[in-house]
Amino acid sequence: MAQTTHKIKKFFFWLIKQKFFPYILVIILSIPAFSFFFKPGIYWNMHDDMQMVRQLEFEKCLFDGQIPCRWTPDLGFGYGYPLFNFYPPLPSIIGQIFRTLQFNFVTTVKLTAVVQFILAACFMYLLVSSIFGPLGGIFSALFYTYAPYHALNIYVRGAMNEAWASVFFPLAFYYSRKLILEKKPKFIIGLGISFLCLLLSHNPMVLIFTPILVIWSAFWLITKFQKKLSIWQNIKKQFSVFLKLCLSAIIAFGLAAFFTIPTLIETKYVSIETMFNGYYHFSAHFVSLYQMFISNFWGDGGSIWGPNDSMSFMIGYLHWIVPILIIIVSLIQFFKTKKINSKILLSSIFIFIGFLTAFMCHERSTPIWFIFPIIQKVQFPWRFLNLTTFVFSLSIGVLPLILNKFLKLKNQFSYLIIGLISIVLFSLNIKYFSPVHSGPITDEQKFSGLNWERQITSGIYDYLPKTAAKAAISPAKEYIDEVNPKDSLINISEQQKGTDWLFFTLSLNQAAQVTISQLAFPNFQITDNNQKIDYQIDPEFGRMVINLSAGKHQIFIKLHNTPVRIVSNYISLVTLLIVATYLLKPLWNRSTSRK
Repeated sequence: MAQTTHKIKKFFFWLIKQKFFPYILVIILSIPAFSFFFKPGIYWNMHDDMQMVRQLEFEKCLFDGQIPCRWTPDLGFGYGYPLFNFYPPLPSIIGQIFRTLQFNFVTTVKLTAVVQFILAACFMYLLVSSIFGPLGGIFSALFYTYAPYHALNIYVRGAMNEAWASVFFPLAFYYSRKLILEKKPKFIIGLGISFLCLLLSHNPMVLIFTPILVIWSAFWLITKFQKKLSIWQNIKKQFSVFLKLCLSAIIAFGLAAFFTIPTLIETKYVSIETMFNGYYHFSAHFVSLYQMFISNFWGDGGSIWGPNDSMSFMIGYLHWIVPILIIIVSLIQFFKTKKINSKILLSSIFIFIGFLTAFMCHERSTPIWFIFPIIQKVQFPWRFLNLTTFVFSLSIGVLPLILNKFLKLKNQFSYLIIGLISIVLFSLNIKYFSPVHSGPITDEQKFSGLNWERQITSGIYDYLPKTAAKAAISPAKEYIDEVNPKDSLINISEQQKGTDWLFFTLSLNQAAQVTISQLAFPNFQITDNNQKIDYQIDPEFGRMVINLSAGKHQIFIKLHNTPVRIVSNYISLVTLLIVATYLLKPLWNRSTSRK
């Protein structure tokens, strides 16, 4: 028995010394945040309840060979929709891994959320531990995991894309810092892939995160200045690092070109005004100081004008109290020693940025929103809380350093304080990490009846092609909606359809105008008996309309890539080949050297 106990202790101490142990600990401590998702067959109510249908449409694209996926056949009431031409696909890419492993759609969405929690915590640990040490890394990872806005994104809003964007905030910070300090080529690739994932997660988050990444990079570039070198020599050295950062950006945009370039250029073909006007105008969604700093209200209702929202926008008590305490202690220490510690300075800068991002959620920031109208694309000012959560969680990682170095506390007292704060954090916030409403449901139930109709019509005006005056108000019929004259005798046979194509044989007893059950979008092409024909566009609902003579017709309708999409696809492909060649080159060199 004693020998067994000794072996267990020996294994335990060996485990603690391993580099991967803190990650295991972070994951274990994060489990309560996503334990709901392990309940079999239980799904939750969320605002953006299209996660399952997006996954279904994405899978259909892959099986149909529509890569990259652009056109979703079932959305828009069955008339099709250019969703993935504009909507970032990364959560669906992650989800497809679980679909490939034969998980059903309900479980796939839940497991995608689990992976989001785990990666966000691990990447935050990776970043903060590289600056403030392992204890600071674990502390920050807990704050990042148990932030109320994190729970809001997953359990209330169902904003998977925005939540996934927050996964790559710390990873981009980590690789940009490593690249500046060490200048190794692998960090160029790491930063490029980190920003690629951000680009494929959430467009508004890219917009507001990038300036903060620039400030972060500038801090490390400035701290890298060497006193023994002249200003000119320092500038030359930093310029070479700056070029490497630019190369990372080129890699990211190159790999993401298949999505990013069409999103930027082809938005002119769709109506996005409804996403920024009326209810969705940014001015209707500011939040009060009370909501952010004092209120502990929690609900799964909506965001409305004024302070009486039915959903919470709290930062979290400890998420803003601990940063203020850090600032106070840092100022006291500065006035005592007249010295500035670079890590304390870093934390202080980003605490200030944290409060600045919170200010952007308040109506007093309105002039800034009008001076820089580009940020109105964020749509909801309270989305800045995603950044507030990130920079506060990052800055809090300095606390163990303050306790040990400046307050001169022994390790056991530092551990005790950190542990107590973590327990209070968990006690205050764990109640938010489960849905307000949930219940049993299957894939079959979700993809049938009223549930199915709600999903394929949700957000029906988002990215609606401009050729349509209004969205469909009833389901699309199979292949053909209307034939004029109405007394025409028609016979449809040999019907086949994919995600972005239709084929059928049509016999007419007289010349007729045929309205196809498909929205028009550049570059749909129609052939009749293998001959390309022109089509008109129904001005009301934006459907394709063709004029056919009496007789038999073989109609094939297919969405082809525009020149913009073709060029974008090739840019991504070439960039991918270059990056893959670079990454695989060491393996090739090893295999050839052995021969």
